[in-house]
Amino acid sequence: MKTYKELQEKIDTIAESGGGEVVNGGAARSARDDFGIHRVENEEQVGRLNAFLNSFTDKEFLSPKTALVQIRHKMNTAGLDFEWNNNSTITAEELHLPLARWGGSFGTTPTHDLKTGFYRGDNIKEFNNGVGLSLRISADQEDGGLYLLDAKIVPSVGD
Repeated sequence: MKTYKELQEKIDTIAESGGGEVVNGGAARSARDDFGIHRVENEEQVGRLNAFLNSFTDKEFLSPKTALVQIRHKMNTAGLDFEWNNNSTITAEELHLPLARWGGSFGTTPTHDLKTGFYRGDNIKEFNNGVGLSLRISADQEDGGLYLLDAKIVPSVGD
C-alpha cells in the first residue's frame, strides 16, 4: 500500500510531465489555476465571466426578460447578483445593472456615522480599489421578432 506522500509525488510527477490534464480534470483546467470565479477584483475572473456571457448571448432569444433571468441564475452561481424581477423591463437603450457579491453588505463599520443611516455596500468596491461593477445589457429586436442580446461586465458608471 502506498502512503499519501508517495501518491502526491506521483501526481506531481505526472502533472509536471504534461499529463496534468488527465489528473486535473481535463481540457487544461485545474483547481490550481482557478482561485475562484467570485473574485471579480481580478481581471482574469471578470474575463471568464465575460467569456460566458459572450457565449450565452451568441444566439437569438424569444424573450429578453427570460434570458436575463437565466443570466441572473448563472451569475448567482458565481456569487454575483443584480436587481431584476418580473416588473423590470428592457428598453431600447443600454441597461447598466449594478452587481453585488454575495448579496452586498449592510450594517455599520468602525468609521461609519449612524446618523446618516446604515452602511450599504456591494462587496465589490471594497476589494476593487473603490470601483464597482455592473452588467451592461443591450437588446435589439430583429425583423423576425427575435431578440439579440449583448451582455458584458464593465466598471460601474458614475463611480
